[in-house]
Amino acid sequence: MEIRERILQAALDCFTELGYDRTTVTMIRERSGVSNGALFHHFPNKEAIAAGLYLDAMRCVQEGYWATLKDQPATLRDAVAGIVAKLLGWVESNQQWARFLYAQGHLDWSSDAAGELRTINRDLVLAYREWLGPFIATGQVRDLPMVVIVAVVTGPAHAIAQRWLAGQIGGSLLSYADDLIDAAVASLSGNPTSRRQRKRKLPTTGHVRLQLVADDGTVVAEGEAVTALTSMGASISAAAHHSAVRETPDRP
Repeated sequence: MEIRERILQAALDCFTELGYDRTTVTMIRERSGVSNGALFHHFPNKEAIAAGLYLDAMRCVQEGYWATLKDQPATLRDAVAGIVAKLLGWVESNQQWARFLYAQGHLDWSSDAAGELRTINRDLVLAYREWLGPFIATGQVRDLPMVVIVAVVTGPAHAIAQRWLAGQIGGSLLSYADDLIDAAVASLSGNPTSRRQRKRKLPTTGHVRLQLVADDGTVVAEGEAVTALTSMGASISAAAHHSAVRETPDRP
């Protein structure tokens, strides 16, 4: 194992056993068995070591995504299935690393490692966009911001993975893949009702009052009709299926 990898593995072990805050650089150095000079040659401080672990973990996860997109999946489901399976499989095979990744949460976005991660993320988003373009153009996939598409595909899988790592749900992590894939595909390809439309409930039936008026303006008959209402964009058409009409006596 190379010196850098030895340092990172020692740090991961210490972070897992003691937590990030209680771990010191000295503990990491002693656990790794490297000299002070060797450690500081690769990492100036504990924050840089944690950033290195985080960045390496993200690279490993995204390599799986790249492998899926590189194969140019023929359908939306094929792509989503590949990405979800890669993510869940990585977490299941790298539980210690995954726990660190979720516990750490994010990088200091002013750090060099964060700059590298931004570049990796940007390139992956471009790959997503290139692959999804034809599906969006033909209406098979909704035209959503890429940040939303990525969140829809991977966000629920991350949530399930965290619950699985915490022991809140059992079984193989990959056993949840099919449901996650179905949900993501439905979200990306569907045409859900907007929030405004969901809140606005139109009536399905109504009453229409009718009057028969003579040329001189005299009402000669009147009545009511019970109608079925059908929404037609901004207007509503009514089809009367019952009416009761009664004559009105002549007015002087």
